[in-house]
Amino acid sequence: MFSMAYHFEYDWFSGHIPRFTRLLGEFKGTPATGLEIGTHEGRSCVWMMKNILTDAGSKLITVDAFEQSVLRSNIEECGCLDRVDVRIGLSRDVLPTVARGSIDFAYIDGSHWSCDVLEDAVNVFRLVRVGGVIGFDDYLWDDPSFNQHGTPKPAIDAFLLCYSHKVTLLEKSSQVWIRKENE
Repeated sequence: MFSMAYHFEYDWFSGHIPRFTRLLGEFKGTPATGLEIGTHEGRSCVWMMKNILTDAGSKLITVDAFEQSVLRSNIEECGCLDRVDVRIGLSRDVLPTVARGSIDFAYIDGSHWSCDVLEDAVNVFRLVRVGGVIGFDDYLWDDPSFNQHGTPKPAIDAFLLCYSHKVTLLEKSSQVWIRKENE
């Protein structure tokens, strides 16, 4: 799946590949624009570029608070450096620089603190076009070592409650996926 030329230490993504294939497959071979919050070493970024964002006109905006030392070399190894827009900074600061309605799909896997997840959800919703897809990772995550400011679940639940008339729920398990139906 991933060649030895990549430099990945962690794999929190591969188990989600069947879900990504199913829920993002409609964008394969189209000039789609994706958005990823939380790229770490670039494993999901590389997979999406090789398997979903395959059209020469497609691109991915990837946002992370910190740049891992191997991120750009992994993207370069993928052969997609010219179609990946790496933006380092907090999502709350970076997302307002993205044009509203310009995103076909988004994957939210950045900060896991409740207020940050809720803020990312609301901001991403504005960026995704009607008909676009939004995925949330780690819906059930709860690590006491890192959850001092909450977990994704209450934020995602609050977003789904408030935006229920604007989205269709596609999946709710360890991840939550929705389709934006209207503004």
